Amino acid sequence: MASKNMMKNTIALILAINLVFFGFTVAQPPPPPPAPVCPRDIQACVNVLRASVILNAQTVSRCCTLVAGLDASVASVCLCNAVRISLLNILTITLRLNRVLEICRITPPAGFTCA
Repeated sequence: MASKNMMKNTIALILAINLVFFGFTVAQPPPPPPAPVCPRDIQACVNVLRASVILNAQTVSRCCTLVAGLDASVASVCLCNAVRISLLNILTITLRLNRVLEICRITPPAGFTCA
């Protein structure tokens, strides 16, 4: 009789310990998604933008494929950095960036400015 009670107590203790450990493992939140970053090949886009006088779908296609999978806000920032690196004149930067975004069919977020 004593061994039956001891067996029940042991099983109850093991179940209680398992419930506590499973409760701790399930309660942890999932890790956050990785932050989106600009592609490393953005330098190729910089070279195209620097060399091209006229921007059209053929000259900008390399840039568009680089930022194709990114969110519109991240793609806008990546292309802004590429245009800003390749040019020094502020007015030209804004006009060329808007043209590149238009060709790539990327709608920048409201109020976005390339600074």
